Amino acid sequence: MELMVKMKSKSLQKVVFITGTPGVGKSTVASLLQKKLPAYLISINELASEKRLFKGEEPDKGYKIVDIPALCNELTSKISNKEGIILVDGHLSHYCPISDLVIVLRLNPDFLAERLKKRGYNSLKIQENLEAEALGVCLMESYELHPEKVQEIDTSKLSSEEVADELIKIINDEICYPPGKVDYLHWMVKK
Repeated sequence: MELMVKMKSKSLQKVVFITGTPGVGKSTVASLLQKKLPAYLISINELASEKRLFKGEEPDKGYKIVDIPALCNELTSKISNKEGIILVDGHLSHYCPISDLVIVLRLNPDFLAERLKKRGYNSLKIQENLEAEALGVCLMESYELHPEKVQEIDTSKLSSEEVADELIKIINDEICYPPGKVDYLHWMVKK
């Protein structure tokens, strides 16, 4: 059975940001959603690389510094003439103001550590991301910028398919995962 999203608003467009700490499963879930829905998918990382939207590089942590205003302008331009569901995948997506819905994926930092090690992240970058996840940095930033649009889902005990199916329910307004239910602060204490 194919899952479909019902467009409930009069708008011909629904922009859904999928954000979270690197490694929580954003790209995997976004790709699954694109296959399950009639959706247009934009990767923030690919857009930033394609348009060379970098201000510099953080040598110790091994990542490029993205020009957020330029990124938001490019994203707005890219989706301006699109209709239907537009999925925007990336941990910087929530910095842009054009969303209809922001879904923050969360993951137990112990699971996240394994994923980041497999990606070859250095220890400093891993620690920074684990602390960000434990503190809920992407959630707090998303909520500050989009207070009425944010939902948060703990992916720790779900398969990617199950997460994608839950996101479809969120997009359809069939289920709600309000922010503030996922808590990994205990991880900070035990480390």
